[in-house]
Amino acid sequence: MSQNKYFSPGRFARLFRNDLLINYKTYFLALAGVAIASYAFTFIFMQSFKIIRVNHNSYYIGPLMVLILVIWVVIGTSFPMFRNQIKASNYLLSPGSTFEKFMVQFFIRVVLFIPVAMFLFWVGEHLAKASMFADPITGFDPFFIRDVSFSNSFNHLVTRDLLAIVFSIFSVATLFFAGSICFKQFALIKTLIFLGIFIGANYLLFVVLSHIFYPHETSGISIVLKSYNVDTVWTNVQYYFAFVGGLSWLFFLPLAYFKLKEREA
Repeated sequence: MSQNKYFSPGRFARLFRNDLLINYKTYFLALAGVAIASYAFTFIFMQSFKIIRVNHNSYYIGPLMVLILVIWVVIGTSFPMFRNQIKASNYLLSPGSTFEKFMVQFFIRVVLFIPVAMFLFWVGEHLAKASMFADPITGFDPFFIRDVSFSNSFNHLVTRDLLAIVFSIFSVATLFFAGSICFKQFALIKTLIFLGIFIGANYLLFVVLSHIFYPHETSGISIVLKSYNVDTVWTNVQYYFAFVGGLSWLFFLPLAYFKLKEREA
């Protein structure tokens, strides 16, 4: 078949423009929420824990986790037209291939939104720090708090650990992206339920395996894990979670694409 049937820059640009025209308020409010939340959470966190940690990024870990949750929520609300049957039908019949429609949502909510949200997070953290005043009673002085740095937040990790964390976060994001296509109503809530079931199923699997291989050491729903070094950096348990978390996106992204293609059939 002609390549133009799968991807056309012109059609992609029109779909991209139409999505921005329809959902620009949603994207603006999401970015504004990131900026406000980054400032507010960091300011409150610093006010609550006025303990100087020189050259330490502990003040920013909590707000960074909130940022990740917000990104997951934004990605989990992709394809908002699928929440309404009429809008879904019009969207699926609109000119454009399945791949183009898939890429428009992925490009806006992942490729564009995440860097912009991280920049607003960085700005909010600096504004929060600049808004603080020294407290002579407690000895708190914001001048000594290290500026936020994404790289320094994980400077105690080796490159392999950092890649595993980043890809695990991305895998959860692709799960929410796939969930926005798979579920028609309450997609975000249903995806959270699925994630909880998946985690619970993994836990129960380890419980069963513990009873099978270590019956004398296992009681109830406890887990017995025998950890050993596979190499000089990671243990067998670390490898397991790195593969499950870091490579799950290879399943969820194709699932999202083919589920979208199934809706168009």
